[in-house]
Amino acid sequence: MTSPTGPEDPREWKIFPRNLTAHAAYIVPGNSIVTRPEDGVDNCYPGLEMDAKNIQKYFFPGLYFEVYRGQGAKLAGLHPPQAAQRWIELGLQPEDLEQDLYLWAMHGRNNALDGAPQTITFDFTGKEGLYVWRQINSLLRGEVSIAIGPGTRTNNNRGDTEHAFEAAVQAVEQGENHVERDGDRLVWAVLTAPRLDYLDDKGVLQPAVYAPGDLTRTLCTPWTYDFRDCQCFYWASNKPDVISSEDGQYEYLNFQRKNRFVEPQTQDIAYGYNARRQREIDYAEMMEDWEQLRPVLNGREFGETYVPPEGPEGRNLRLDEIIEELTYLASVEHALAVQYLYAFYSVDVPWTEPDEKEQLKTFRLWHAARTVFDVAIDEMRHFRWANEILMLLGADTTAKRASTLGRTFKVPFYLQSLSSPQLQWFIDVERPSRSTVAGLDGMYVGILHSLQKLREDEIDPTVRRKAVEIVKLIVDEGEGHYVRFSTAQQNFAYFDNAGRGSLPSYIVKGHWRTGVQNTDPDIPYATLYGPPKEADSNEGKQQQQESDRHYHALLMLLKIAFSIPECELSGGALRRAISIMFMMNAINLELAQAGHTPLFNLPEGWEMDPPVRSQDDAMKLLVRAKNLMADRQVTAKMVSDKQPPQPGLTADPAHYSDVDEVFDAFAAAIEKSRFRE
Repeated sequence: MTSPTGPEDPREWKIFPRNLTAHAAYIVPGNSIVTRPEDGVDNCYPGLEMDAKNIQKYFFPGLYFEVYRGQGAKLAGLHPPQAAQRWIELGLQPEDLEQDLYLWAMHGRNNALDGAPQTITFDFTGKEGLYVWRQINSLLRGEVSIAIGPGTRTNNNRGDTEHAFEAAVQAVEQGENHVERDGDRLVWAVLTAPRLDYLDDKGVLQPAVYAPGDLTRTLCTPWTYDFRDCQCFYWASNKPDVISSEDGQYEYLNFQRKNRFVEPQTQDIAYGYNARRQREIDYAEMMEDWEQLRPVLNGREFGETYVPPEGPEGRNLRLDEIIEELTYLASVEHALAVQYLYAFYSVDVPWTEPDEKEQLKTFRLWHAARTVFDVAIDEMRHFRWANEILMLLGADTTAKRASTLGRTFKVPFYLQSLSSPQLQWFIDVERPSRSTVAGLDGMYVGILHSLQKLREDEIDPTVRRKAVEIVKLIVDEGEGHYVRFSTAQQNFAYFDNAGRGSLPSYIVKGHWRTGVQNTDPDIPYATLYGPPKEADSNEGKQQQQESDRHYHALLMLLKIAFSIPECELSGGALRRAISIMFMMNAINLELAQAGHTPLFNLPEGWEMDPPVRSQDDAMKLLVRAKNLMADRQVTAKMVSDKQPPQPGLTADPAHYSDVDEVFDAFAAAIEKSRFRE
């Protein structure tokens, strides 16, 4: 749902970085890698690049709390002085800190759904400082009142502070500033002020509040000291505990062993904690000679440096050859997205996520199928990104579908159920090749190398930088697809007797399980299971027609959006087009449930369809898409009546627009765009 002021669902909000580091869309020379926001672990435990708890220790203006305590949040300072002066004039004195003052209660708006102010009290029985910090961290902007007082109301001093505590809580709910004293001794104090904003209007930490080093001063330093202690993948997830020797002679060696330069080596798995520690380098040796630790890859130790093997490189492509290759790769991304989607529909899983505790096997199957679905969506994104590069290079964009997958694979485009061999084929397609002349990722790597070798008189440096960044994204995600498909294969095997046999038991009944003899020698299977087939029933045929109608309309909308040079207009149109994709998805799920397959036929003459280069071209194509969607009776029934609840396998409500809204958005984008005539 979209309001006049923007999307209501936060998942649709656009994030605009305000801090200066995030403004840089590239690694700034000289900056540490952890200056990039996406490289932050965003954790609040020691040993990382910053301690997030230090931000909230200054949540109340003029006061500084320590939360690394077993007894709660202790008031440890009146800082910064300008903000603290108000409380000093009210009666709170620096000498009062010697009484060990603690945060007793606070009243303000937190992240509860109703947003109403709440009072939270801390009696500290079994509640440590981290508990108090979590409550502080949940406070929203606005007025907040806090109560502070001596002691922590433990069993030893509960009687002495009970009445004072009750009076302070009553005052904090009223939001009145008050300092209660008994001579030189502070009994309790209630202070009210707006919650401190820790960022200024430019997104930078308030320099008047946070001194240099404030965010890192509670980390484990030096890092080598903590690196020795951390084991079993605590935070040093890149530090192995047990490794194999480089020559393979020793299978189990302690990574931090002292006797690495003598023979024979001491094999080490556990042998008890203390005995193991005695065979490791100590803290001083770790800090002075940490360079003796060797690189480790796949659990095996290497020499002082590790040089990965380089795959064969092809020749550098000219700019026109890069454009030709990218045009082909865009069509391959389209074909893979359809192939993955089709395979996903063949898996018999519930539409909503099952409970892990009650249905572990079904839970793992659901997530394996969801992985295939998510990777298909990623391929659609790569389809867009390849076209984005073409637009940057001044070339025609494309919404065509490859008839052959890969220059080296040379496998025709085909569709079948997610048989065990088909899943392995998906893994092989996404497998990293480490070469510029083999595999789909190798084709992108070849383009990457060629872009970087072009002279400045051949390509604008700014265009090159943007294109290179997009290619890198596609290559990185492709490697992730290989890992995700491999993990999905394990989950599928867990469900179906280790995945033995070509046709797993989780394939949907009906035509999806029908084996058809393969007559194409270039397709690597003797039998295809569940290839597209026209349904026998009239209802099934009608649903298949609706599926193709949505697919054709979606392709036409994508072709228009890809050809719009203005990013804001193109992106806004594409977000609307997602609705058509999810409508098609809902229809295809219905088809699969009935045992029928979608057809995924291309629009007639699509491969010969000329590119969109003008407003007139775009409007003609939009009219074709609108005519396809003119009769939406069946579609409306499926999308509204059959829509399963979330989280599930169909449209997220945040991405839903009705058909008229989609076409109106595209018409507006076409009217505003200045096409490359």
